[in-house]
Amino acid sequence: MTLASPVADTAVRSARAARTALVLGVVAAVVYNSWPLGFWLDRPGMRGTYISVLEIPGRPDAHLFVTCDVLAGLLAITAGVLLRRSHQLVAVGLIVFGVGNILEASIPIDATCAASVASCGTGAGAMFAPHDVASLISLAGLAIALWVLRDHSVWMRAVIALWVVTGLFMVVSVVVVRWVTVSQASFIVGCGVALAAVPLAMRAPGRLDR
Repeated sequence: MTLASPVADTAVRSARAARTALVLGVVAAVVYNSWPLGFWLDRPGMRGTYISVLEIPGRPDAHLFVTCDVLAGLLAITAGVLLRRSHQLVAVGLIVFGVGNILEASIPIDATCAASVASCGTGAGAMFAPHDVASLISLAGLAIALWVLRDHSVWMRAVIALWVVTGLFMVVSVVVVRWVTVSQASFIVGCGVALAAVPLAMRAPGRLDR
């Protein structure tokens, strides 16, 4: 009987961790995009304002949307922990994203935002509201992971381009106070695609190997 070498054993564990992280990333991407349920559970919350209003305490089924965001954060953190030995910076990005997402879900957006985007304001004060700061933390984490993988492959660059374009669309829509719900929904989809693509890149061949 031949005993497996330490190197082979490490490779097997790394492959298993990457496979599990991929499953967690895909599930996280799905639950992170729970917003379509708002069309059935809280349709007024999907009209002309931030999708985050679905999580304001007291709104219909707010606990469901909060739970989905917290779960997405926990799954991202777990995926990051699994990848910490083989892909440290990617792991850091996923963990930061997960922590930020949990904070974002735990700190509701100002209730006045339920009326309209204009009622929230678009100045520096609104940008540094606790909910928005938590959102920026989560996006910074995802940006770290995507930056590390920027040269991985053509399809990964397409994912990053989608993320950037949808992000710019949301920024512009907030500034002009138009199409905010549509732009945020598209950006959340972009984040979900990126969230699933990051661990997928750990298993798919590409130019980057770290």
